[in-house]
Amino acid sequence: MLFVRFTDVPDTRIQNYERLTFVEAVIATHDLHQACSEEGTSCSGDFRIFDQKDELLYRGTFTFGTGGTYPNLYHQVKDRVQRIRTKKEENAKKIWLLDEIEIETPDDYKRQSVTSNPIVSSTYQSRLTRLQRRLIYGAATTGILFTSLFTAAQWFIDKEAHAEQVTGGEQAWLDAYEQALQGEEASLIDLLERKVRSEEEDALLVDLYLAEGEDQKALELTDDPILIETKLDGLDLSGQEKLERLQDFQASYPTDEGAFDLAVLKRDHETVAKTDDVEWTAPRISAKVIAYLYLGDIESAKEWTSKTNDPTVQVKVDKYQDIAATINGLNDKLKKTSSKDTSAREKIQAAIATEEVQLQTILYSD
Repeated sequence: MLFVRFTDVPDTRIQNYERLTFVEAVIATHDLHQACSEEGTSCSGDFRIFDQKDELLYRGTFTFGTGGTYPNLYHQVKDRVQRIRTKKEENAKKIWLLDEIEIETPDDYKRQSVTSNPIVSSTYQSRLTRLQRRLIYGAATTGILFTSLFTAAQWFIDKEAHAEQVTGGEQAWLDAYEQALQGEEASLIDLLERKVRSEEEDALLVDLYLAEGEDQKALELTDDPILIETKLDGLDLSGQEKLERLQDFQASYPTDEGAFDLAVLKRDHETVAKTDDVEWTAPRISAKVIAYLYLGDIESAKEWTSKTNDPTVQVKVDKYQDIAATINGLNDKLKKTSSKDTSAREKIQAAIATEEVQLQTILYSD
């Protein structure tokens, strides 16, 4: 039998830290997801799945309401676990977990299909953490944000105001955090590796590993290549460095998400446009919109724009349409201008070139 505990769910309709059976958790997530969807709201919280011996089997984040992708916990766990590639010796546990959720989930909740029109938060709520309450920092859409380590440092005491009260152990942590803020993560990684960590500290260590280029170590902590690949794609790296790291990771741990993100980096618009079965984050939806714009499929671009609440995507579509209309108007004007009027034609052609540059800027600007 499986059990579930939720943490950091801001909605009181699900009790944090309460030990629920899996079926209770499925029903609770289904009901809250439906309620939030009807209210036009969204929230997210972490969950952990245990067996009867309290052995941790799986952990993740569930997003309710308009920002969510799955109608209940059953669908998310089934989808994500199936896509996790495991070593042969661990495959039996994966199969057992999948069998168990099938046994424990009522058929009514299995028949609910994954929503076909998810509204994805521009901050990627399925990965977003609440820094006021947790150590983990950074989001998949923005990469590693070391400034949030100041929040983590508040676990201790203000160094300047209470310097005489700081113990040697606390001082070591404060120094490590300060070094991490300067881009030197080694000391903080060392401290975290040598202690018994909470889940939040594990998540922090994952991001630190990625910042240091230790992708394999990050994966070993999560057993979730989709999560690691998504975080890799969100790192603030040069285009070539990001391409090389994603290619290396994809070669060892291939995922549909990895193939999609590589196609985006390579500007393979046809592949991006035709890809449908990936975990849709706001950046991926934006890339999908851009691909359709590049291919001239405005209607499809508009359709995908409706699946995110990121206002910058809608702005790009609007600007693209305005500039495209201007270019069409200039081309019409050019056709009507006499070939003998060289000066007028040159001015129109220059104006078209200027608009085309702006069009490319819209397509390829962050």
